[in-house]
Amino acid sequence: MLSRRRQAIAKHTWWLGVFLLAVLLARLFYLQILQRRYYDFLADSIRSRIIPAIAPRGLIYDRYGIVLAESKSVYALDVLPYQIKNQDFVLNFLKNIKIDTSALERKLKNKDYLPYELLTVRRSLEPWQIAYIEENKQALEGVVISTRIIRHYPQGSAAAHVLGYVGQIGSTELSKLKNYGYQMGDIIGLAGIERYYDSYLRGVDGGQPLEVDTHGNPVRSLQTLEPVPGHNIQLTIDFALQQAAARALGSRKGAVVIVNPQTGEVLAMVSQPDYDPNYFSDFLSEQEWQELRAKDHPLYNRALGAYPPGSTFKIVTFLAALEAKIDTAKTFICNGSLVVNGRRFACWYLDRGGHGAQDLLKGFINSCNVVFYNLGLLLDPQKIADVAAAFGLGTATNIDLPFENNGFVPTARWKKRAYGQEWFPGDSLNMAIGQGYLLTTPLQMTLLTAAVANKQNRLFKPYLLHKIVSVTGRPVLQNKPEPVNTLPFAPQNLQLVRRLLREVVDDGTGINAKIDGLVIRGKTGTAENSGADHAWFVSYGPYENPDLALAVFVEEGGFGGTVAARIAREIYLWYDARQKEVK
Repeated sequence: MLSRRRQAIAKHTWWLGVFLLAVLLARLFYLQILQRRYYDFLADSIRSRIIPAIAPRGLIYDRYGIVLAESKSVYALDVLPYQIKNQDFVLNFLKNIKIDTSALERKLKNKDYLPYELLTVRRSLEPWQIAYIEENKQALEGVVISTRIIRHYPQGSAAAHVLGYVGQIGSTELSKLKNYGYQMGDIIGLAGIERYYDSYLRGVDGGQPLEVDTHGNPVRSLQTLEPVPGHNIQLTIDFALQQAAARALGSRKGAVVIVNPQTGEVLAMVSQPDYDPNYFSDFLSEQEWQELRAKDHPLYNRALGAYPPGSTFKIVTFLAALEAKIDTAKTFICNGSLVVNGRRFACWYLDRGGHGAQDLLKGFINSCNVVFYNLGLLLDPQKIADVAAAFGLGTATNIDLPFENNGFVPTARWKKRAYGQEWFPGDSLNMAIGQGYLLTTPLQMTLLTAAVANKQNRLFKPYLLHKIVSVTGRPVLQNKPEPVNTLPFAPQNLQLVRRLLREVVDDGTGINAKIDGLVIRGKTGTAENSGADHAWFVSYGPYENPDLALAVFVEEGGFGGTVAARIAREIYLWYDARQKEVK
């Protein structure tokens, strides 16, 4: 009996042993075979560190080789949380040397970091801050000073809205770009050219792998991965002209856009207020961010924003009238306003009793609203919309910058769909003088003017990129002019518009832009707004064969012929002086 019990116990023990052995083998198979790569990765992570070598972003030049953006080597401050023994002491020390620790404190409090992760606190230290840290290094375990490459804009705020700025990739951007090699922590272009051509500018990061001991101390170096610098970009921007336009605009809110009417190259693009893109090369404190937000939205590129064009749009209405074969000798009486369906529509000359008798030509030169109200009533609104569309209004120009506004050209079909309403005569009157639902960007109005100036009647796509070359000088991409439309108007009609634009400046509302000896053609605009009126002046010149087509827009600037035309005059004077100096 006892022997059978012992045999049973031995049998059960044997099977238990077999079972435990099978479990052990299964576990070993799982760890050694199925999870081998994962544990290899963990082992490598623990025994090795990679000191990243950030690839320098490519340089950005203006058309004459002036450096607008470059990469600069600086001393950065990082911390290794697991090595910090006295957190309060470290944080107070950094605060005392004027280093913002708010972001670091949030990460430490929430433990929002990986084991052994190096947390960057500041990307660019001042020499005196480095000296203080080095003097107290023994008490600052976990605080690391290392060299780092940051983006630097040597011209400061000049051309800020063209260049944009860089910053750490966010979760939204990362989800879109992770399949293109982007990783958390990467520095990418967030606005302007930096964003649009980021894939060319960013290069490929390298690094120095180190084998470390259990305390994180380096034991030996492994194979180095050299960073590959990004490509260099040359823009079409003429930086000296850009500065001249910025000086002329001054501290007024608004924009100046200048293009070559023969090619569509953007020579200058100014938006005020502006900002210093170097601000974003380090961490932005809460106070700095609030300052940026409070200052009339300086990050907003007004050159690509949409506004009512006011009387500058009369170029479109006038061409629509010519194409509809309305007699230019037809005369209207301006008593300062026109009443339609019981509603009074005013002319800007109302305070002086109106312009009196005006034919179409005088109405254009004097920018008489009553003449254009009548044209609005005579014309099919769709015809005006078609002429606007031929100039590209209502559609993004596809310039090589992000966040461009489409503008808007209303139609009867749109109004019916959007509001369930018919197109009223008042809508036609507003549209004819560039008001109502109509919206255009300063860039679009510049291109419209350039197309009128172009003797081949071509509308060009605007562009800022001239070429991209590798760091060794190898051509990567060469841009070229791209006509997107040939104006479908009778040549004599365009020629008449050109003649009248000259008379607007010589003897009309644009006389403040007149310069003896130079040939300036332009059209003023004063757009009604919920606040003060917006001032516009679109023009081309300064010679018979024009080099420049430009739009000046001053937000709440008042009368276009007074404010915007004078800004344009200052730009043309500067340009002519430089041309003479070059010769």
